[in-house]
Amino acid sequence: MDGIVSKMQKLLYDYFENLGHSVALKMFDKNLLQMGDLLVKSKTDSKLEVDAQALIVASKCWPLPIVSISIVENSAHIWFDRAIAFRATLTLREWELDANTTNGRKIYIEEPTINEYDTISMGEFRANVLRKTIKNCFLHGGYTIVEKTDLNENEMPSDVARVKVVHQMNKLTPNPYVTVLCGAVLTGGEIQNAAQYIKLREDEMHLTALHRYGLRMRDSGKLQELVSSLGRSAAIVDMLQTKHANVIDMRTMQEITRNHCTSKGASFIMYNYARLATILKKHAQLVEQDAQLEIPPVHKIDFSLLVEPEEWQLLYAYLIRFPDILRLTIGYGKSPQIAPYHMLSFTLCLIKCLSKYYRRVRILTENRPRLQPVMLARLCLIRAVFDMLKVILNIFDLEPVEEM
Repeated sequence: MDGIVSKMQKLLYDYFENLGHSVALKMFDKNLLQMGDLLVKSKTDSKLEVDAQALIVASKCWPLPIVSISIVENSAHIWFDRAIAFRATLTLREWELDANTTNGRKIYIEEPTINEYDTISMGEFRANVLRKTIKNCFLHGGYTIVEKTDLNENEMPSDVARVKVVHQMNKLTPNPYVTVLCGAVLTGGEIQNAAQYIKLREDEMHLTALHRYGLRMRDSGKLQELVSSLGRSAAIVDMLQTKHANVIDMRTMQEITRNHCTSKGASFIMYNYARLATILKKHAQLVEQDAQLEIPPVHKIDFSLLVEPEEWQLLYAYLIRFPDILRLTIGYGKSPQIAPYHMLSFTLCLIKCLSKYYRRVRILTENRPRLQPVMLARLCLIRAVFDMLKVILNIFDLEPVEEM
């Protein structure tokens, strides 16, 4: 099912096509106030002849009505109605998985090899990470996952596509197979297997949590569980940050360190997820003291109060585009190109925007009547981001961390 963005793009293409224009569309994700939300550019050098007011009127019944257009020669910069976009996006919640809705397609993905980390190589660990992530993406995309136990031996039904993670491409692979090349992981004396690498990342994540994020826990057992979870998450993110077909070089400690995501890796994701969890827990405590502070239904929130640039960016560049980034990740069309790193890149950019936002803007304000409407609007947005992050962590098979 197409998301809001796909529907809007189709409506714009059709509108300009009816005017005799062949156009290309580009969605912006930065400097949205100055650049606009979307660029319509003529594919020819001819001037873009369009009645701006007529387009604004025509868009009033679209999912994202247009409020402003700036036309310069052969291109048009478009701004959407933000309050309506907030309400539509946070009502539809297109990032959620509807277990009762499928797209009618079936797919089989090979199960990961034995998951005992001390017995598998880094190459096989990387392949397992790819298999798990790809499977979760297809599942979230509305595909029905066919299990091996449902298949007859050596027989694949014609209506079932098959995704296979391979270490070497074979041009003779028949349809409907889709092969995903897993690049090699070069290791030396420092790392012998996946267990050693995860332990290395555990130690590094522990230090990062202590010194960068100020982690303090009195319960040593709980601390060890957290560190183990963070180490595994870091190893998974490390495998996904590089394009799946490219080689990862881990032959020396210098190369291992170079391959880490450092401040923009798993610790960055987990800390910001935990930060949102803390904000929402504090809000729940406020609601216990005053029920009027409960977040109202979406249709009762005044989203025109959300005027900070990051607020619109969180919605327009991330929440609203999740269905499209999912389609980009699993590929679409006759020759799908599966690329899990798209989802990770999307996540890291989202986290960067989120971190900037809550460091600059106070979300939980003092309990004053005049401040409550904007606080509740922000909490509605933050809760949506938190819920989408929960979905993303599940796709990557990362354990949520709600306290750091």
